[in-house]
Amino acid sequence: DNSPEDMCREMEKEVNVLIEESAQLNLERRFGESLEKAKEAGKRERKLCAKREETGLADQINIDLTYSVFFNLANQYHANGLYVEALKTYSEIVKNKQYHQSGRLRVNMGNIYFEQKKFPNAIKLYRMALDQIPNTGKDIRAKIIRNIGVAFVRLGQFQDAIASFEQIMDASADVQTGFNLLLCYYALGEAEKMRKIFNKLLAIRAHGLDVDDE
Repeated sequence: DNSPEDMCREMEKEVNVLIEESAQLNLERRFGESLEKAKEAGKRERKLCAKREETGLADQINIDLTYSVFFNLANQYHANGLYVEALKTYSEIVKNKQYHQSGRLRVNMGNIYFEQKKFPNAIKLYRMALDQIPNTGKDIRAKIIRNIGVAFVRLGQFQDAIASFEQIMDASADVQTGFNLLLCYYALGEAEKMRKIFNKLLAIRAHGLDVDDE
């Protein structure tokens, strides 16, 4: 007979296979099927945890596997347009102090609110994410700040949007953010600032061409 450890290892493999199958179905845009696999992975993982507890193996509960199950399930809910369920599932992860990736997950939550046009909620989640992502993660921080700026544009709060876009342009200027800033200045009738940012955009483009020519 298999020992409890062997049985649990076998169950863990089954959960991993279901997660992989779910992710593959998502890539194939078979979202309904990917969600069913994700739910099945969740059920199996709960059974696995219960089995480990009842056989005195609770110290072997794999928190990384639990994270993968929840993360994949949230992704599949999102892919199926089930925003409430996706947000609820992400919330289960971010409130668990054992997981250190909650900053990036709050970005996903912010994106869901953005898709629902709930821009104040999106901004709140993006800001919470920024608080948890270190300054070393410059690229992801810039993307989040840009998202905040775009959300403010959608709300018609151009001054707040400008503050976000200027922050990026001061740190690491890029063409897309420059254009966003140009549009905000245009909306507020800031002709002189438009001229300055237009020149900065030309400089970025020229610099890019220089690099390509080498």
